[in-house]
Amino acid sequence: MSKPLELNCADYRVTAASIGHGRSGAVFRCTLSPVTDEMLKALDAAAQSEDAIRLVFPKQPLLLERIQVKRVEPGGVRISGRVVDPD
Repeated sequence: MSKPLELNCADYRVTAASIGHGRSGAVFRCTLSPVTDEMLKALDAAAQSEDAIRLVFPKQPLLLERIQVKRVEPGGVRISGRVVDPD
């Protein structure tokens, strides 16, 4: 696996964060803004190539795979993905 795309969540407004559990494990969702066009392209590329992303939160970073990215407002995206153990 290639190095995950890393997003420092301190640089964004993180809203509507939730975590759910299903058959394939835990799924994390959140909305991030403001997201630049460049970052949106990087997120879309990660989703299409099935790369992981790493959301860096102050207490605990989250590594997500099988991510989905959806623009929900100008400058805002909804990200969801399966939480994986970073080891």
